[in-house]
Amino acid sequence: MTEVSNTALARSALTLLGATKLSSAVARTILPAIRDNVRDFDDFVAVVRTQLPNFPVPTRADWSRATSQLQKHVDEHISVIPFGDARYPPYLATLADAPTLLFAKGDVSCLSRLPGVAIVGTREASEAGIKIAERIAERLSSRGWSVVSGLALGIDAAAHRGALVGGAPTIAVLAHGLEKANPPRNAELGQRILDAGGLWVSEHPLGRHPKPQYFVDRNRIQIGLSAGSIIVEGQERSGTITQAQFCVREGRPLFAVIPQTPDNRLGLIDAGPTMLVRKFGAVPVRSAADYVKVEEILALSRSKLQGHTSSNIAHTMPLANKV
Repeated sequence: MTEVSNTALARSALTLLGATKLSSAVARTILPAIRDNVRDFDDFVAVVRTQLPNFPVPTRADWSRATSQLQKHVDEHISVIPFGDARYPPYLATLADAPTLLFAKGDVSCLSRLPGVAIVGTREASEAGIKIAERIAERLSSRGWSVVSGLALGIDAAAHRGALVGGAPTIAVLAHGLEKANPPRNAELGQRILDAGGLWVSEHPLGRHPKPQYFVDRNRIQIGLSAGSIIVEGQERSGTITQAQFCVREGRPLFAVIPQTPDNRLGLIDAGPTMLVRKFGAVPVRSAADYVKVEEILALSRSKLQGHTSSNIAHTMPLANKV
């Protein structure tokens, strides 16, 4: 994909989202055609009229607003990556509700290292839970896995810290625009992620503030960037359990950290993970002795995902990159 076509695709996606509230399902229909045929506004209108005859055709003013929005992101060193762009992660593209657009700040080449492994959990983490999350993330990162998490307080932050020690780039999936990292207490950690060659990712443009639903929605992105998810701590009713539900829906391995024995609980907040093992079939992680099994299952999942996306690559890659 050339720079011109890449920019035109991003501008087209922003125009459609702003003018017609394009859904992900419709994006899958039209963005590949835009990718291959649009260089300017006139091309864009022609494709929209052909592909979406029942949609209102965006105006030149809509196109200009999208152009300004795109430039704002460029000025902030934020990449705009539409569905159909060669940089769009193929493991995320397989989701039925994959985002129409990704916004990325940092080293975008991190996306080519995927799938990684998501490590998430409660904000109200115990001391033992934080240590376990750091240890698992450090081990997997040191073996080349990109750790994906949400930069929230508690377990998410611990996962990112462990990944930084392990050495592989880590990816923070945020529930707002990428002006800055939130929460403010993790701003320094967010900057360390970028300084170490990592990446911030969001489906939200600059100026979009976090809302409760956005935190739920970002779970599916974490799943789409990962070969599997490790839940370290959480209650039975929490956002962490939503992550697990997305993981099971997509058929990717789910792991849950639980006490080694009922009488050796280590103070873990384990109601959620225990329920996941019991009701969702999550693979229990009771001690460091289970880490090898976790790595084996993740490696198998990664191999299957790579094989699946390779067989369908013609639907997600630009013509110039097809073989």
